[in-house]
Amino acid sequence: MSNSEKGNFYFGISDKKIFISFFEKDKSHYNETLNFEIPDSLNNDLNFKVILNLLKKNIRSIEKNLGFFLTSGNISIQSSSHQSILLSIKRIFDEKKLDEIVISNLVQSAVQYFNNYNEKLAIIHIVVNKYFIDDKIYKQLPCNIKFKKIIIEIELICLDKNLIQKVKNLFRECKIKINKIISFEYAKKFLNDEEDLTMCISAKKVINGANLSEVQIREDNQKKANIFDRIFSFFD
Repeated sequence: MSNSEKGNFYFGISDKKIFISFFEKDKSHYNETLNFEIPDSLNNDLNFKVILNLLKKNIRSIEKNLGFFLTSGNISIQSSSHQSILLSIKRIFDEKKLDEIVISNLVQSAVQYFNNYNEKLAIIHIVVNKYFIDDKIYKQLPCNIKFKKIIIEIELICLDKNLIQKVKNLFRECKIKINKIISFEYAKKFLNDEEDLTMCISAKKVINGANLSEVQIREDNQKKANIFDRIFSFFD
């Protein structure tokens, strides 16, 4: 039996430790957790095999404790490479009705612009902070209005691209599907004074939609392009 039928696994990765936590469905706190120290961060290529063997060993241990296989999970990463970058995108029309296509195109333009001029950072989270619509400021997107000018302020939460690739390689070797990568520095803002030594509780909050202004991204393997899965529930 795979974990998707029982609940979800979360991994917390720092420079010193890796945490593995299992949450039953609809539970806000983990049912089972373990952690182990690693000799150095994943940025040190010499440690990859050592960390891989430690991860495989501890995955087998938590599988034995729970009685089913770990096949997929979400990963929270604590890294000094965390960066928050603000971009603003502007469009002017004759007159247009505001809809999800307008916003999606603006977000994609911002992401494309960032990727064209950046080689070292990977976008982990996209947050729309503000909307400037015909010179009025909105924190949340208004529905069913017509406009001529729109500006959106977008925050891109990023981590080192090489680190992300190493994490993907690590879990590929373990035959574990990565559902979502989360930046712990971003996720911990949603803890509300809770303690999160494993980095997994805050990650679960982000996965469950703690920030309604975050744009959820999924990878469409057929089109080989990023598609924005939840740009704004008010359009549903």
